[in-house]
Amino acid sequence: MQADIHTLYESDFYRVLDFRCRCKDCNTSKPEYSKAFAISFVRKGNFLFNVFRQSLDSYSGCALVTKPGYDHTVTHIHTVPDECSIFEFKKDFYAELLQHYGPARFFFSNDLHSTLVHTTPEMEFFHFYILQLIQTRAGSKLQIDNLVMDMTSMILGALTEYTPNEKINSRLKKNHLATIERAREYIAANFTSDISLKEIAEYSYVSLFHFSRLFKNFASTSPHQYLLATRLQHAAMLLRNTSLPVADIAFTSGFNSIEYFTAAFRQKYEYPPAKFRITNLTAPNI
Repeated sequence: MQADIHTLYESDFYRVLDFRCRCKDCNTSKPEYSKAFAISFVRKGNFLFNVFRQSLDSYSGCALVTKPGYDHTVTHIHTVPDECSIFEFKKDFYAELLQHYGPARFFFSNDLHSTLVHTTPEMEFFHFYILQLIQTRAGSKLQIDNLVMDMTSMILGALTEYTPNEKINSRLKKNHLATIERAREYIAANFTSDISLKEIAEYSYVSLFHFSRLFKNFASTSPHQYLLATRLQHAAMLLRNTSLPVADIAFTSGFNSIEYFTAAFRQKYEYPPAKFRITNLTAPNI
């Protein structure tokens, strides 16, 4: 497969790769061998990841989980070149991971070589936030490692048998996949601001009338709930890892009201922010 692959960051137990396909024809690649366990977030494009008895329909809002030791091919079914963020884990870490997740059918079955996870707003938050820290060089090694561990646990905790989303057909992807890619991108970059539905729709090149329906079809949640979940995940991360005052965390995460933040946080995490911090406290990063 023709692609530009660059290492963005390397840790003791993983590396983060930027994958950008350069194939000009919508055809199927030659067989390729997966050497490492990897979690790949699809940022742009649409492709079929073909493994034993399965073709995994991959596009924005999906994370591809790949075991080492198996062949695969890739079929390009979209005119937009594919872009992925690949978290590739080293052999020693994969051995430790198997000790913890080994009982899961995905890991012990030789018939399951790879699978797809439909990502939640929380998963996408970790994906984009980690990339931001790497690209701006704003994060410490320990901070990025902790975030990668949290993201990995969240993805592996959601592993199920792959089933395609029947609501998202080929015509919908062809016409509107780029819309949702831009919407996710805009929310990830601006969730701390007071953004409106019209702003997201305009950035995504679609009418306000159609945007909410399209977004919910792809993300299985409304734009407002997606934004709220992103803000709450950011707040939870800061509560776990910093000593910032709760009020500062609320405003830093995009909330304009302490009361609303506290109520929304309690509804999602069962505890108010201050109690959540006490029960989940780790060593501060900042």
